[in-house]
Amino acid sequence: MPRIRSKREGDEDADFDEFLGVSRSSPKKTRKRGRSKKAIGDDLKRIYADNNGDLPDMSKIYHKKKNRAKGALIGFAVFFATLAVLSWAGFLFFGKGQNFSGDKVVLEITSPDKVAGGDEIEYIIKYGNNEEVPLGQGEIEVRYPDNFVFTEATPVPAEEKFWQLGSLAKGDSGEIKIKGNLRGEIDSLQTLQAILSYKPGNFNSDFDKVATAVTKIEKSSLEMDVTGPTRVLAGGEATFKIKYKNISSADLTDVRILVTAPSDFSFKVKEGEKEKNSWDFSKIEAGKEAEMEFSGTFGPAAEGKKELKAQVGLINGEDFAPQGEDTYSLDVAQGAMLLTLVMNGDANDRSVNFGDALNYSINFKNKEQAELGDVEVEMVFESTSRDNKMVLDWSSLQDSSKGTIVGTQISPTVRQGKITWTKKQIPKLAKLAPGEESAINFQIRVRPSVDFGNWGVSDFEIKSLAAVKVGKIGGEVKEEKIDGNIINLKINSDVALGAEARYFNDDNIAVGSGSLPPKVGETTAYRIFWTVSNSLHEIENMKVVATLPANVKWSNKTDIGSGEIKYNEATRKIEWTLNKMPTSVRSIGVNFEVTVTPVEADKGKQITLTENTILQAQDKSTTGAITRMVLPLTSNLDGDPMAEGKGIVK
Repeated sequence: MPRIRSKREGDEDADFDEFLGVSRSSPKKTRKRGRSKKAIGDDLKRIYADNNGDLPDMSKIYHKKKNRAKGALIGFAVFFATLAVLSWAGFLFFGKGQNFSGDKVVLEITSPDKVAGGDEIEYIIKYGNNEEVPLGQGEIEVRYPDNFVFTEATPVPAEEKFWQLGSLAKGDSGEIKIKGNLRGEIDSLQTLQAILSYKPGNFNSDFDKVATAVTKIEKSSLEMDVTGPTRVLAGGEATFKIKYKNISSADLTDVRILVTAPSDFSFKVKEGEKEKNSWDFSKIEAGKEAEMEFSGTFGPAAEGKKELKAQVGLINGEDFAPQGEDTYSLDVAQGAMLLTLVMNGDANDRSVNFGDALNYSINFKNKEQAELGDVEVEMVFESTSRDNKMVLDWSSLQDSSKGTIVGTQISPTVRQGKITWTKKQIPKLAKLAPGEESAINFQIRVRPSVDFGNWGVSDFEIKSLAAVKVGKIGGEVKEEKIDGNIINLKINSDVALGAEARYFNDDNIAVGSGSLPPKVGETTAYRIFWTVSNSLHEIENMKVVATLPANVKWSNKTDIGSGEIKYNEATRKIEWTLNKMPTSVRSIGVNFEVTVTPVEADKGKQITLTENTILQAQDKSTTGAITRMVLPLTSNLDGDPMAEGKGIVK
């Protein structure tokens, strides 16, 4: 075997120097002490050599910079963790013997379980501190039921629903007494809630304690009963009575009686009142019983079983809480006669104008299988009145049957006029065969607006009603009255339209030009004046229109105070429009110029300057349509004192 030689000491030094990456120029021999460099080199190789047995270059050493931000964050985390531990330890040490749970804070409400609607109720709220620590900033908020009416409290609250308690030491307690009325519906549950807010002495947070009390409105404090006829005729008036009583031991305020009736029932109202179905009472004293009545009419087409429901209850602001009710049933029968009233061909309510002709027709028919005898027909008017005069012009009445007229002053502002026809005026009313029908026709006018100049009234109304009385049915005396439909009329505002052609104005200054009278082949200019007056109601959407004849020209010279005036060359129409005319403006007007050059065919004739002048508008109060018209204007210049009659073409 070949012999393996050991390396000399110099060889070992070279290996070590090679590992360290340094060189030795003249290595010295040293005395071996302890471990050899070779052993140390072998150990270093085991530690630092890679998988291939190579050693890293350790001739250079690099220093890595430290992350200061990361170190700071770690330091802060350690600091706050330490602080939290110390705080908790302090709390455990200093709070020893003063533990707070919240379970020993007392809040209770005492109240009755059941009451009658409207009764007085008392709530007692008890509060206390049985904790080991004091409670600061104590406050109680009370949330009342929706239908609770507060009357008093002990102690008086600092604000409407808040009581300031301040600090509550250990063992402190108190109570709040609240009185009021519960005014909800029967069988409703009314809930009161109390909230105690406080801050424990060893906490810096707010705490709440909540308590509730529920009370049922079990019964009513009011009773009522409705009585009336068991049978009425369609169109006939019926009267009902309501008895009501406060059965409680306390006065009741703000009480309402509400009647719900079928849609074909109309409540009777006094003059100046709107139809209503409810009546309010500011107070009904404890134990008081009273009675009220109301009347109304079922429509002419009503028939069969009908129900009216009356309720008595308490008013809570906009709400109504019923406490009792009674339903009343009755039969509505069609009368022996079918009766219908129409005016100007219509049975509906509407507006009319001053001076209008009202053409009425009363149509009646025997519906029975038997003969009807001793029939009377009535026409009743009720209208706005002053000085015992009606809005209707009775001198204009045209009645071929010559009915009997009777006038009655119902009140200072309402007068009634009645026309009655019997068998004396109309013989066929003595006996009306089964199925037989007939009609009575007449005309009456509304008085002109000039008749009401000193009345001081802006709203004029007329109520029209027809009725029939039957004396015998089938030869037997059976009196029966049948009321027909009602027609209500409102009178539109007193709008007046004026239109005239002028050559001179009111001061006798010429506003026209050219020949007067007009001459063939020569041009004459005329001025047309339109005026509108009004005083009772505001009018809207006003329009005044006139058409120019083919031989008359528009000169485009206008003078307008309000609105807008236009001329349409294609239609030859002049149109003046105005959005509205309030009652504060009594009169407005426009004027414009037209010209005419007569031809030989016009000689010896008047020339038409404008066709009919027509006004259309709407009454804002009655919503009725208003129409006025002035006849064609001619060269005769009616109304011009200086030029009137000088209109014949020469």
